[in-house]
Amino acid sequence: MSKKEEKHLEKEGKTEQKAPEISNTEVIETLQAQVEEWKDKALRAVAEMENVRKRTQIDMEKTAKFANAGFAKDLLPVIDCLEGALACVPEKQEGVWKNLVVGIEMTLKQFTSVLKAHGIERMACLGQIFDPYYHKVVQEVPDKEKPAGTIVQELQAGYTIHGDRVLREAMVVVSNEG
Repeated sequence: MSKKEEKHLEKEGKTEQKAPEISNTEVIETLQAQVEEWKDKALRAVAEMENVRKRTQIDMEKTAKFANAGFAKDLLPVIDCLEGALACVPEKQEGVWKNLVVGIEMTLKQFTSVLKAHGIERMACLGQIFDPYYHKVVQEVPDKEKPAGTIVQELQAGYTIHGDRVLREAMVVVSNEG
């Protein structure tokens, strides 16, 4: 800028201030710091996306694993009815009645094997200690021979799906020290 222009700007009060000079080293250091900051942000974003992908995969697997739980739970009363029918049959059957009982037994066996193939299994309860996650106490009876809380009778079978989730609690009778 010429001296004339500088004087003109001074009269108008618009003097130009020179920016402080920055060395090349300072510029390089500043840019390197910015690169490191953006690199860190990018790595964190990639890690977060990987975590989201893993969580989504786990959720999808759980959904597929337990998708039939509601349907299976709705079918459990059918097993109860078949077992109840067999419990009502007298010891000795003859003729058509014997064939009917065999048919009910075969139906029950096939039904339970299909459920087992889909990860649904009956829980064993008798003789075990009451666990509120697996059992629902309906009644307590005095029994001095067994520790309090021991299951002495199963009124309704309990079922699990894939061994780790309760599909239906077992309704049980437990002992007390009475």
